[in-house]
Amino acid sequence: MSETVFDTLNDDIIFTIFAKLDNDPRHCARVACVSTRFFSLIRDFCWKTKSFPSLFSDLLSDDTPAAWFTLHKLSVCCPGLRHSGVLPTTTTTTAAESEGERCSKNRKICSGYWKSHLATGNWNLSREQGSKLLARQFRDDCLYICDWPGCVHFEEKRKYNLFRGVFKNFKQTRVWRSINDGNGTERKRSKIDLGCAFCHCTQIWDLHSAFCLRRGFGFHDDGEPVVRAYVCENGHVSGAWTYVPMYS
Repeated sequence: MSETVFDTLNDDIIFTIFAKLDNDPRHCARVACVSTRFFSLIRDFCWKTKSFPSLFSDLLSDDTPAAWFTLHKLSVCCPGLRHSGVLPTTTTTTAAESEGERCSKNRKICSGYWKSHLATGNWNLSREQGSKLLARQFRDDCLYICDWPGCVHFEEKRKYNLFRGVFKNFKQTRVWRSINDGNGTERKRSKIDLGCAFCHCTQIWDLHSAFCLRRGFGFHDDGEPVVRAYVCENGHVSGAWTYVPMYS
C-alpha cells in the first residue's frame, strides 16, 4: 500500500488536527474507521475529551481505553432494529441481513439499519429519561438513556424511535436482582440468545417480560408493545418506543 501524507506525520501533529474537529462525538467514530492507526489513537487518547468526561467517569468502573471505547460507542451508535426488538429476535443473522438490505415490500427497512450504526438525533445520555422508563420499584436504579426521540426509523406500519443506554453499577441494581432471582420459567422467558449491540455479551434480558418497565405503556391494536427494552449482563440497554413519548 502506498504511503499517505498522514503516514509521515507524528502523533502530536495528528492530535492537533483531531482537536480541530467540532464537538460532535460521531466525528471521532468516523475518523477511527479510516485506519488502524487512527483507531488506536482515538481509542487510547481521544474518547475522553470528545465524549462526556464527567458523566462517563461516573459510569465507569474501570478507567481503561476499552471501557471508554464501549461507552463512546453506546453514546453515538444506534443499536439497530434487530437489537432493539423490532425485528424478531429469532431471526438469524443471515436472514436479518437479507431482510434489512433488500428493503422488502412487507417491511420497509432501510439498508443496513437492522444492525448498529451511527445514530441520528441527540447523543446525550440522561438519567431523567431512564427513570421514566423503569417501573416504580426500580426508580432508585441509575439508568441513563439517550434523549428523546433517539434514532428515528420509519417502517410501513409505524415509526420507531430506537434508544440506547446504560445502568450505573448494574450488578448492584434491583433490576439485576429481579431478572436473576425469578424462578426458572420466568428467567427463561425473559432471557434471549441475542448478542449485545455494544459489547461481547451473547445474551440479553427482555425488561418487558421481566416486568421491569413502567406500567401503562400498553400495546398497539396488533399486540405490539408500545415500548420494549433489553439489557445485557454489562448493563447496556437497547430498545424502541413508538408514537407516544415516554411521558404524558
